[in-house]
Amino acid sequence: MEVFRVVIAGVGGQGTLLASRLLAEAAIRAGLPVRIGETYGMAQRGGPVMSHVQIGGGASSPRICPGEADVLLGFEEGEAVRRGVSYLRSGGLALVNSRRLPPVEVISGMAEYPDRERLMALLSRVTDNIFSFDATALAEEAGDPIATNTVMVGALCASGRLPFPEEVMVEALREAISPAYHEINLRAFQRGREAFIRARSG
Repeated sequence: MEVFRVVIAGVGGQGTLLASRLLAEAAIRAGLPVRIGETYGMAQRGGPVMSHVQIGGGASSPRICPGEADVLLGFEEGEAVRRGVSYLRSGGLALVNSRRLPPVEVISGMAEYPDRERLMALLSRVTDNIFSFDATALAEEAGDPIATNTVMVGALCASGRLPFPEEVMVEALREAISPAYHEINLRAFQRGREAFIRARSG
């Protein structure tokens, strides 16, 4: 199979690292080779975080080159555009959480947060396949805003882009997350999945 590439961009505290590990664990369960690129930036709460996940044989490096990613998972829309969009291939899928969580630079006054219209315009230069939604609101409905990452993974599963069945991802989720949080995260996963399906069928 061809290599399937995902770039995840967000800020520390959103669970981006867990999302990349869930994808990797699901790939392993499906018998597929997987590489995870280095996560860089400040992995502290509020600092920019990015990770690369490549599934399938043939990847020569853990790092994804600009213009190669099949999917951009933007846990925070400013970071999705600022750091992630350059990696997305033309026409690739962009899943973007519209809930803003300003990074350290904005909070400290070192930078201004661009308006949404400008951010989406920049993203649309690369692809018109954009699904922007308030994933954090869906996580809150499920019982915990921290489950934003699971909402995003649910939406990705619903896209049909992943090279393994949805049930494999659910198994990986159950294994990676403490049983006390299974119910919340499974609800969050389902809400992300349903939101994507509604948007595509509407």
